[in-house]
Parts: sequence; C-alpha cells; structure tokens
Amino acid sequence: MARPQVFHPPTLARDRAEHEWLGQLRVGDPLAFERIFRAYYAPLCAFAYSYVRCHETSEEIVQDLFCWIWDRRFTLEMPHGMRLWLFTAARNRSLNVLRDRRLELSTYERFSLYARPQPPAEPPDAVLSASELSAAAARTVALMPPRCREAFTLVRLQHMSYAEAAYVMGISSRTVEVHMTRAIANLRAALAPWVTS
Repeated sequence: MARPQVFHPPTLARDRAEHEWLGQLRVGDPLAFERIFRAYYAPLCAFAYSYVRCHETSEEIVQDLFCWIWDRRFTLEMPHGMRLWLFTAARNRSLNVLRDRRLELSTYERFSLYARPQPPAEPPDAVLSASELSAAAARTVALMPPRCREAFTLVRLQHMSYAEAAYVMGISSRTVEVHMTRAIANLRAALAPWVTS
C-alpha cells in the first residue's frame, strides 16, 4: 500500500531558499555560500560521523566538501536539490575515507581489531537514566549493518522522507522501508529490557 503524500510547507520554503542560494552562489556571492555552510555544516558532520566514527575526520570531510563547492561555485549543478546533493556527496566522501582506511590497515591491525574483548553487556534489570538509555540506543545504531544504519540515520536523524533517503543511498524507497523495519526491530529488541511495556 502506497504511503500518502503529506504537504510540508517548510520543505517548499527551504527548497525555494536553496534554489535562491544556489543562484547567488553561481555568481560568486560569499554570503550565499555562508548561508549554505551554516545551514548544513552540522547536519553533514553528524551524517559523516555515522560512517567514520571520528569527529575530526567527519569535520574534515565536510570542510573539504565545502571547499570543493566554493572552487566550483560558478558551474555547480544540483539537479535534485541542494539537500539531497549535499548528503549524497557527504556519503560518497565518507565511503571513500572508509575504503582508504581499509586499504591502509595491515593484516596484523585487522586481526588486532577483531581480537579486542567486548565489554560486558549491562544487566537487563539495571535502571537506566535518560543518558544511559540514549547511549544504549546509540550503541545499537552503531552496531547495525551499514545500510540499515545509513537508512535509519537519514530518516530518523536527518528527517528525510523514504524517497529522499532512497535517492541519497541509490536504492528504492521500498528497500529503505525494509532497512527501517530492521533498524526499528533491532532497537526494540536491544532496548526491550529497559523499556516498560
């Protein structure tokens, strides 16, 4: 059954503002660049962090992306909208960093990563504070399969629709829905001992 389309006026206003910013950027307006940077720097860093798990690296990825944008400001094209383009670019750059990391790891380093003992699981009857519950949820998300974690991050943390997340991930909306179903099931199972019914 198809999901009904919901009208979101803020999205239309955001799309108009982004279109205006892009037009201004193409003529070299530094204020338009600053507006784009301020609007997207933090969300893009958080998104890149969901891949690389290092704040410095995620910031470097996003800063490099914005430098690239400024260098190509006069010819930059974003055919599907600025937001989707930026998140897709951040995803691709993050995946490149992960690929480069894998290439740099020696066989010994790979084995040592897997040989680390896992911390003991918290007892189910422990009473968790809000911050502990949040930490448990973050650990669960971090341990999800990569595509599942990516879909969850885009939909729940970046507030994208399934169609927008599908575009960024290069998959169908139905596949995003499948990943979201798995992600939510993982969270429910992992947090069940601490959440009262």
